Amino acid sequence: MTANTSTTQQAPLVPASSPAHGITPEQRYRMIAEAAYYLAEKRGFVGGDMAADWLQAEAEIDRKLRNQESAATDIEQRVRTALAGDPAGIAQEVRAITLQALSHGKLDKEALKQVMTSVVQAALQGSAQRAKQGTQALKEALRGLDEALAAAAEAAQLAIQEAAGRTGEFSRQGLKRATDDLAVLESLLVETLTDVAREAQGNLKATLQDIINHARASGMVVGRRVMEATGQLAQVMAKTAHEQVEADVDTLRKEGELLAGLIAGALQGIAAHLQKAAPKSKQGKTD
Repeated sequence: MTANTSTTQQAPLVPASSPAHGITPEQRYRMIAEAAYYLAEKRGFVGGDMAADWLQAEAEIDRKLRNQESAATDIEQRVRTALAGDPAGIAQEVRAITLQALSHGKLDKEALKQVMTSVVQAALQGSAQRAKQGTQALKEALRGLDEALAAAAEAAQLAIQEAAGRTGEFSRQGLKRATDDLAVLESLLVETLTDVAREAQGNLKATLQDIINHARASGMVVGRRVMEATGQLAQVMAKTAHEQVEADVDTLRKEGELLAGLIAGALQGIAAHLQKAAPKSKQGKTD
């Protein structure tokens, strides 16, 4: 959404604060402008102070970015530690790290891409530090990431199905938005792998490229799970379409928060089940 022009005129053209992990000053500026617009929208654009809106929005966005940067740093440190261990346990460790990270935030495209990027970059760095079995360690880490995203797809499906069954509580737009975010999981992963592969060298770069090529040709575990989930969700939503309400922008934001809570709860349950089952069964390889 475009920010109110008069509001943005009160703001500096170049944000003073340093950008957070992976966020450019221009992206930060747009985030603040949008947040300031929403503050004015909440009071119907009546009264208030545009400069105060901007300062409040800036504080909120900077707090959010600091939290994201701290979370990204934690993910990267934990993944690198996992990569330094026994290759046989890397996939399970990375899967657990990824699931924990995903269960603490919204599963929108921005949040997903940030988690994926942190995991893949750290996996590449950790693999490069290994004297032996670096390529195998990288493959195992990406297998764990793929499995975690497949679990996230399952959690999203369960949450959206539950939301669709709550007559009148969720709009068709909100459910469609959540389903659309689910549908791009595999393409986001391939995009992330492609971005990180540009920084890789030698055998690790070749390994990443092989995985990317295979994903594009044959798909990944998460892609197959997403296809199954979206197909089932289409049927569920078609049956309940007449019961779903229309929604304005503010309602959609609130619905997004409610759905995020439902997905997080489902994902935590799946993660706990996988963690409990892992020592009892050998983890299967993904494509």
